[in-house]
Amino acid sequence: MKKLALHWQILLGMVLGVLVGLIMTQFIGGKEIVQDWIKPFGSIFINSLKLIAVPLILASLIKGVSDLKDISKLSAMGGKTIGLYILTTVIAVLIGLLLVNIIKPGNSISEETRLELVSNYSGDAAKYSDEASKQKESGPLEALVDIVPDNIFGAASENKNMLQVIFFAIFFGIGLIMRIKG
Repeated sequence: MKKLALHWQILLGMVLGVLVGLIMTQFIGGKEIVQDWIKPFGSIFINSLKLIAVPLILASLIKGVSDLKDISKLSAMGGKTIGLYILTTVIAVLIGLLLVNIIKPGNSISEETRLELVSNYSGDAAKYSDEASKQKESGPLEALVDIVPDNIFGAASENKNMLQVIFFAIFFGIGLIMRIKG
């Protein structure tokens, strides 16, 4: 018997997981079984993915940049990478806007549910409003300042600072190229 390719195994596992979740919600005590006995394994899996993300990205970028042997090749590759990033971002935004305008996700929420959501998350809204006002007060080049980490270990310890880790990896790889040449 031929073994299924990994991507099909992953998709099959996702579909089966959704089906088991839907079936378990139909039984009394099913939700508690999922929360107590299945969810911890999902949390362990997600935490292990987060655990390997930063070292994997750091090592692969340093290795990739240092293998170039010529810094001039880095600018061409960087231009292509930035172009591809912008293209995929535009496509993702367009898909998101299209789906939101077709599905209109907030229309099916009852007034009672809306009021409950507003009361539950009003504290978060105030926090995000404060962060937005701080961002508005910062200068136009603050985004560039934020790319450069003041401490690589601090940047690597938070997954939200991945751009700082990438910046460090590129400069470390360039340092390796310069060391090898010199």
